[in-house]
Amino acid sequence: MTAAAAVLAQSFNCFNARSDSQSAFSHLFVNRWLWGAIALSALLQVAVVHLGFLNLAFGTVPLNLHHWLLCIAMASAVLWYSELRKLAVRAMYRSASPELVQP
Repeated sequence: MTAAAAVLAQSFNCFNARSDSQSAFSHLFVNRWLWGAIALSALLQVAVVHLGFLNLAFGTVPLNLHHWLLCIAMASAVLWYSELRKLAVRAMYRSASPELVQP
């Protein structure tokens, strides 16, 4: 299950990588290629976990819904941590002296 969460974490992290200061939720649907890559990645991950011949090839076992939800929750932690960090940075810039340029 941790390998599934690690792969999902990279999908969540790709949204963080778009900006060091701007929220990952701003202009969320602008990049169609990114969404296509995430969809393909999710489809392939589900296939590796749930298709029998891929279970044998990759040494995986099927996950139930509870385990998938747990993987998504664990993987999304990277997104929420980064969002909190970006929020704190923006708040510091707002409270700083007017000479500083906001990101």
